[in-house]
Amino acid sequence: MLTRQHPLEGIGRTQADMLKHLRRKGMASRVQLAEMCGITTAAVSTMTRDLIERGIIVEGARRSGGRGAPHIDLTLSEKAGYAIGLHANRFAVSVALLDFRGNLVGEWQERGSFESFSGLLDAVGRLKGELLSASAIDPRLLIGAGIAMPTRFHQQTASLDLAQEVIGWTGSDLATALEETLGCPVMIENDANAAAMGELTMGNAATHENFVYLYLSEGIGSGIIVNGELYRGHAGNAGEVGALRARGRSRPSFDDLASWCLDHAGVIPEGRSAGEWTAYLEQHEAVLETWLAKAGPETATLAFMIAAILAPSAIYLGGTLPWSVRKRLAGWLEFATSDPFEGARVLQPQILVPQNSATDAVAFGAAAMILHELRG
Repeated sequence: MLTRQHPLEGIGRTQADMLKHLRRKGMASRVQLAEMCGITTAAVSTMTRDLIERGIIVEGARRSGGRGAPHIDLTLSEKAGYAIGLHANRFAVSVALLDFRGNLVGEWQERGSFESFSGLLDAVGRLKGELLSASAIDPRLLIGAGIAMPTRFHQQTASLDLAQEVIGWTGSDLATALEETLGCPVMIENDANAAAMGELTMGNAATHENFVYLYLSEGIGSGIIVNGELYRGHAGNAGEVGALRARGRSRPSFDDLASWCLDHAGVIPEGRSAGEWTAYLEQHEAVLETWLAKAGPETATLAFMIAAILAPSAIYLGGTLPWSVRKRLAGWLEFATSDPFEGARVLQPQILVPQNSATDAVAFGAAAMILHELRG
């Protein structure tokens, strides 16, 4: 994770934890916040007084719980600030805007060819302006922007190890350039991690505190959620499951599917529009079937490894690969029938293929990470 400090100065760790609890629960009393954070009610009263004066949280009506003094519910002020999430690859740029409570205010997407970083910056600045204008949001209320892209991180350096698909962006100080374009602090995150946070935040994983989001895009990655928190691992590179399979093998990735279809059908759609690809694959069902026969066992092998090592309660099969394709691949993740390791057994996790309310779950998750990581 590459980050710049956000402008909400003075928000301490415990206050940030209280804000996180309020965002997930919707509302809570001071007594409940004290229990959640493991501190005294008096300490909560002092901290919340400051947050109320700053317009970050608001008091609701008094309510009686039976015995004892009435409680006053506290909620987040939705207009205390806004977070932008951006998902960028060489085929499309998506931008999502969240209010301080984590609600989706608006989203925009631009498809095209973003081989150069300068072209990406132009699109980012334009989309940000259109989104804020359409929502009548003052740019000064932006807390920060989460930028999700296909990358890994180097230990103890500010440089990024970009995926081959966006290697043309190499050579620029991405964080500084994006910060100047967006006019707010930025945090750069791996797209698979942002996707996992999108699932956690949008409620699709509400019953799962421990899950893995298997991210099938141009490449393969995963985001790991442990006890309701993103697990990044050493240098922020946990979940690099694509590295477990040789490049020469068929992979459950969009790039592999596109190459297979081009070789066997002679023509493919331009770009990565899910709608266009879904229609195309319906017309070339035989080509898809032969690809699934190769990619399905590889998906099962990766999922089995994840289940054996991390024992998640669920594996989400997400990414830019069309939903209909991911749905077909999900059938291979029932280990009793696919038997990827010839008789080896693990506890079967629930297999889920998410359908999200946001157009781009990664952009949503990137914005949510700004709110989730809030520190003064």
